[in-house]
Amino acid sequence: MKTQHVIKEQNTRLIKCKIRLTTRCGETYVYYGLFKSTSEAIMDALSRFETTTVFAAAV
Repeated sequence: MKTQHVIKEQNTRLIKCKIRLTTRCGETYVYYGLFKSTSEAIMDALSRFETTTVFAAAV
Protein backbone atom coordinates (compact mmCIF):
# COMPACT_ATOMS: atom_id res chain seq x y z
CA MET A 1 0.00 0.00 0.00
CA LYS A 2 1.41 3.36 -1.03
CA THR A 3 1.17 6.37 1.21
CA GLN A 4 0.62 9.71 -0.42
CA HIS A 5 1.49 12.96 1.24
CA VAL A 6 -0.29 16.09 0.25
CA ILE A 7 1.17 19.42 1.21
CA LYS A 8 -1.21 22.29 0.69
CA GLU A 9 0.49 25.54 -0.11
CA GLN A 10 -0.76 28.34 2.07
CA ASN A 11 -2.38 31.11 0.12
CA THR A 12 -1.20 34.31 1.69
CA ARG A 13 -3.42 37.25 0.90
CA LEU A 14 -1.74 40.59 1.45
CA ILE A 15 -3.83 43.54 2.50
CA LYS A 16 -3.07 47.18 1.82
CA CYS A 17 -2.52 49.03 5.10
CA LYS A 18 -2.20 52.69 5.94
CA ILE A 19 0.25 53.33 8.76
CA ARG A 20 0.22 56.65 10.59
CA LEU A 21 2.75 57.28 13.32
CA THR A 22 4.24 59.97 15.48
CA THR A 23 7.91 59.82 16.46
CA ARG A 24 9.39 60.82 19.80
CA CYS A 25 10.52 64.09 18.19
CA GLY A 26 6.91 64.92 17.30
CA GLU A 27 7.20 64.28 13.55
CA THR A 28 4.21 62.61 11.90
CA TYR A 29 4.57 60.10 9.06
CA VAL A 30 2.00 58.31 6.91
CA TYR A 31 2.86 55.47 4.55
CA TYR A 32 1.15 52.55 2.83
CA GLY A 33 2.27 48.97 2.42
CA LEU A 34 1.15 45.42 1.73
CA PHE A 35 1.14 43.22 4.82
CA LYS A 36 -0.31 39.91 5.99
CA SER A 37 -2.17 41.70 8.81
CA THR A 38 -2.48 45.05 10.52
CA SER A 39 -0.41 43.76 13.44
CA GLU A 40 2.41 43.02 10.99
CA ALA A 41 2.09 46.59 9.72
CA ILE A 42 2.48 47.89 13.27
CA MET A 43 5.54 45.71 13.83
CA ASP A 44 7.03 47.13 10.62
CA ALA A 45 6.50 50.69 11.86
CA LEU A 46 8.03 49.87 15.24
CA SER A 47 11.11 48.40 13.60
CA ARG A 48 11.61 51.44 11.34
CA PHE A 49 10.97 54.34 13.72
CA GLU A 50 11.23 55.23 17.38
CA THR A 51 7.53 55.84 17.77
CA THR A 52 5.24 57.12 20.46
CA THR A 53 1.96 56.28 18.68
CA VAL A 54 1.18 53.97 15.78
CA PHE A 55 -2.11 53.49 13.95
CA ALA A 56 -2.61 50.92 11.20
CA ALA A 57 -5.79 50.29 9.24
CA ALA A 58 -6.68 48.13 6.26
CA VAL A 59 -7.73 50.22 3.26
